[in-house]
Amino acid sequence: MNQFLDRPRRRILPLLLVGVVGLLAFVAIGVAIESSREPRGPEVFTPPAAVPPPGSVTGADSTGAPAAKSTGPLQLVRGERLVNGVQLGYPHSMAGAVSAAVEYWRQLGSTLEPDRAAAVARLVAVDSWSSAADVLAKGPVATRKGLGLPTGGQLPPGTSVVLSPVEYQVRSVGPDSVQVLLLATYTSSVPGTGMQTRMGVYPLDLTWSATDWRIPAPSGNPTTDYTSLVAEPGSPQASAKGWQELKR
Repeated sequence: MNQFLDRPRRRILPLLLVGVVGLLAFVAIGVAIESSREPRGPEVFTPPAAVPPPGSVTGADSTGAPAAKSTGPLQLVRGERLVNGVQLGYPHSMAGAVSAAVEYWRQLGSTLEPDRAAAVARLVAVDSWSSAADVLAKGPVATRKGLGLPTGGQLPPGTSVVLSPVEYQVRSVGPDSVQVLLLATYTSSVPGTGMQTRMGVYPLDLTWSATDWRIPAPSGNPTTDYTSLVAEPGSPQASAKGWQELKR
């Protein structure tokens, strides 16, 4: 995976995004860290807390800050095949790992249907994580509850959630494993409440398994806090915190 050593210069995204973003309870995968700014919309939705993945931070220097020039702007790649609407079959490289993280978070974070989350989990989790579908199906249920929606059954027309990764950084890089952090916008639309857009940090551990990047089962009880990494994409602050552009 020598692609992990590439260090191109970063280009700042000309984005002016406001608000704070949170997401569903990814009980075993990650945690969406909200910033202190208010979201657009009449009400503030704070999603349930979740457990971030374990792992040492090898992408940081001795102060805990992201290591300088450890990564750069990254061109996302598509998976080799489309299965049930999910891109699979990513290359064994940095670009492949980050692209897989973007796709998996986008799929799991942009649904309010437990059955859909379970179906995605069966495709993207390692085979040994037998409870992945049940665990990840809890995410949409928790999000529904947080948005004041019925936890089961059909939703009112016009209800939606969309997770859109904008920038990234990597941690705990190994030959066959990596932790990808994504800085993403999270937009919820609920009839009677309106549209709200927030910004958050979404971590995901990945491991190379069965010729693809997959989500491993969680282990331990980590307490990593990513709150300090929330920043406006494309800003000097985001650059200083180690965020790099995702190129599509």
